[in-house]
Amino acid sequence: MEYKILERDAKLGDRAAAKKLEERHAKLVELELREAMGNKLTYCPEALPKELLSDIDKMYGQISITDIDTEVFLEEESFHSCRIEGADTTQDELNEIFRAKRSEKKGDKMILNTYRAVKYLNIQKKRDVDTLVQLWKIVTDGVCDNERMSGERFRNGVVKVGSHEAPEPELLDYCMKQFFRFYHEENIESPYIKVAIVHFYFVYMHPFCDGNGRIGRLLTSDFLIRSGLDNFSAITLSKTINETAPAYYQALENSENSFFDITPFIQYMLKTVYDNLYEVLKKQNRFVVELTDWNKVFE
Repeated sequence: MEYKILERDAKLGDRAAAKKLEERHAKLVELELREAMGNKLTYCPEALPKELLSDIDKMYGQISITDIDTEVFLEEESFHSCRIEGADTTQDELNEIFRAKRSEKKGDKMILNTYRAVKYLNIQKKRDVDTLVQLWKIVTDGVCDNERMSGERFRNGVVKVGSHEAPEPELLDYCMKQFFRFYHEENIESPYIKVAIVHFYFVYMHPFCDGNGRIGRLLTSDFLIRSGLDNFSAITLSKTINETAPAYYQALENSENSFFDITPFIQYMLKTVYDNLYEVLKKQNRFVVELTDWNKVFE
């Protein structure tokens, strides 16, 4: 849903746009997460097709992994997550980085750090602020940008990413408490919908001076694995996000609107999981569901 366009047109007197916004507002459900000004985030369950969630479940159920797959995933996930953040390391250089532990370039170091962060999450049982801070230290070790804004735990300055201005540092403790309360509570039935909300809110908070994108993607795979979906230990979601980066940032922007409706980002993440699983099975010449272009469905 193109909120920015609809909101603009409605202000200009377009009745059709105003009606569409009214209809959407009536379908929204509040989440127990508040943005910086205290307004609850919302989403529209009706705009998340049951067929999409069903297809994801069907495909996931057909995926089998090995220890080799998991190790390859760790390297590939680290690579693609850092490529999104500007690492200039190439796919051909991966072997040298991981076998020879090459870390001459900043991009190499970013990838190795992300790899170590996954290993850390695999052995760390707790998911709390202390774990998150330690994760940030691992991810940004020797490659931290904006270090002057690094506080005792979180950033100590205001950051702006695209059109999004993250909450002021004074609000981060409040936001983080909400984040982990929502993370641990049984509140959203589908783990795929919930992880999209978790990812969005973390990126919305942008709690650290650097490394937020990488940590957000680490938390995404980690949450799914901890939800009992163990095969995501060998599924590289960052590859699909890297390949659709403009759509990722557009979904984030569309989710900042007057209704605090984050459905556009949830739709993007569901499509990302769907496309990723379909690609994995396609490589094995297995076609479990008929391919659907969910972008067209969401229009």
